Amino acid sequence: MECQRRWIWFSSAWLLILGVFASRETEAAHHKHVGQFTAVGSPNSVLELSAINFIDDIELGYYRNINQQRIIKIPWVIKVVGIDYITQMHKLLVDHEQTLHWMMYHLGKNDTNRNRNHTGQLLADCEIDNDIKIKSHIHLIWNGEEYCRIDEEIGHWEYLKPEGKKFQGVLESPLWTNLRKHYMNEYCVDLMRKIVGYKNLKDNVPPEVTVSRHVNPKGSTILSCTATGFYPRSILLHWEKDGKLGVWGKETSSGTLPNMDNTFYLQVTLELPPEDSGMSYTCVVEHIELKTPAVYPVPEKPTREKPWALALGIVLAVILLLSCTGAFRAWKKRKSAYATYPVSAS
Repeated sequence: MECQRRWIWFSSAWLLILGVFASRETEAAHHKHVGQFTAVGSPNSVLELSAINFIDDIELGYYRNINQQRIIKIPWVIKVVGIDYITQMHKLLVDHEQTLHWMMYHLGKNDTNRNRNHTGQLLADCEIDNDIKIKSHIHLIWNGEEYCRIDEEIGHWEYLKPEGKKFQGVLESPLWTNLRKHYMNEYCVDLMRKIVGYKNLKDNVPPEVTVSRHVNPKGSTILSCTATGFYPRSILLHWEKDGKLGVWGKETSSGTLPNMDNTFYLQVTLELPPEDSGMSYTCVVEHIELKTPAVYPVPEKPTREKPWALALGIVLAVILLLSCTGAFRAWKKRKSAYATYPVSAS
């Protein structure tokens, strides 16, 4: 019972963290809230405790137990959630270091070296689209390996490591199940909705779009449409021929990926059969900052690309040049040494 109570308190403290930070993407539909809670220590003590939150890949704030440091990077979030709530969360984090010590003890107690440090993580995420919850997950990670996880839509825990089974009784108990659902809905989803609807975290940025066409060694024509530097994340790219939608070849997508500056990137390619030259195609891009769909035609001339053999040849030439330079310097050094210290005749 004591074990279950400690685990519930630990979990509730972490899930409350999710509610402290959140953000606004734009009027666009899709938003994702991710929180990561990390503890580093041994079965004897917790050395470091930290929590960090992101919404739509933008860092909102973090907590570190060193000097009980709490940083909120988006100041207006305090106004949205209220200072009392943030104070409550801060107190919970401080109070629950003992709970983390308990977790470290039980997961690391079989280690022959009791002073060895370990890393325990709880990762939680949720997503909404058009204000409707679509995904929600919790992951428990130990030393970089996922021990157990749950997809809220499926509703049951997966135990990926035998060691994760030791928490099965707690994780699947009615009390923990109700708490998990409550905290994920209230502090991950509902609070995200509240702050997303309050203010933009970042100014909207339209995509920079490039369209290319080239022929691969098999004779197929490859069309590529790349959108980058855009914010918010929601974007649509599709191909049209003579202004009409259709299926003309094999289409692949990179998926929407984050850039280093918190903007996003997406590339969609279309591989056409050899008899299709790729003319009369356009890439149509829809994004909130474009107001209306933008049409980008495929260039008439194929995009010039260096053949792989040429690129390989350049690399080999550079290696050869460096090797020759090194050999020449070594020869010159030996020659100089002989000149300085001549060998006497016997």
